[in-house]
Amino acid sequence: MVTFFRSTFWLLSFIPQRWGLAVGHGLAYVMIFFNVASYRISKINVDHSLPHNPPQERAQIVFQSLAQTILLPIEFAHLLHRPIEELMAQIVSVQGEDLLREAWTEGNGVLLLMPHFGCWEFMSLYLGSDYAVSALYTPPKLSALEPIILQARERQGATLFPTTASGLRGLVRGMKKGHVVVLLPDQVPTGDGRGVMSKFFGQDALTMSLAKRIAKVGNPKVIMASAWRTIDRSGIGYNISFELPESGISSSDDEVYAAALNNSVQKIAEKDLAQYQWSYKRFRRLGPDKEDIYRRQ
Repeated sequence: MVTFFRSTFWLLSFIPQRWGLAVGHGLAYVMIFFNVASYRISKINVDHSLPHNPPQERAQIVFQSLAQTILLPIEFAHLLHRPIEELMAQIVSVQGEDLLREAWTEGNGVLLLMPHFGCWEFMSLYLGSDYAVSALYTPPKLSALEPIILQARERQGATLFPTTASGLRGLVRGMKKGHVVVLLPDQVPTGDGRGVMSKFFGQDALTMSLAKRIAKVGNPKVIMASAWRTIDRSGIGYNISFELPESGISSSDDEVYAAALNNSVQKIAEKDLAQYQWSYKRFRRLGPDKEDIYRRQ
């Protein structure tokens, strides 16, 4: 099975990204026609989060989000197999590099919070050229994919840890060594006491407290990061951005912290709503007294 996936990604690496986007648009129509799960979840999330936007605008956000999500496997294949120099040449802008560089030189580590927005996989490639990076990853349901995912994300020298107790200990060791530690802050936490209820796009969302706990290790600088696409006639380019989160993210108050985190993630998503991963069930695990918006009627 590992050989099958390796061969598949090797073949996908030959597909130009512009072709991949065209395929994504075609498949997005198919997904909408058959009301597949990723379309249904995306529509629920967008309608739930943007109720005041016109219906036609919400439908377009869903369509474009699906098309660009379909592009991700091709981008991943490129990150796995294309020359590093070719990939780095696709970066069309970098914003806030001085912010990251200054935090890095302080030697206390950097906690980089990067939402599911754009091509977040591209960030590990960019960071690995200049920084020691430690990051968490969720092991895929298909175990055969795990070594391939690790190979791509560790290609530039990043160290990946699974979302397990031992993995978290490894992440903490990286922080103590002054690494850039990367977390995806918009994942829904599992287990009692691991999340705080807060608003995201004006809706209740269980928000991870892991970022707050990791930030207590030493005295790291907390920075928001994003990598997203610029699409034009010449092809696809990538923008890299580093920016400060809302100040409340350093608060000892759980609710103030969670509100600052969600607002900072929302600010990134609003750069291009169609590049946010709406197909993820962000508004789940709200408690038994809350409606499950994803339940089929």
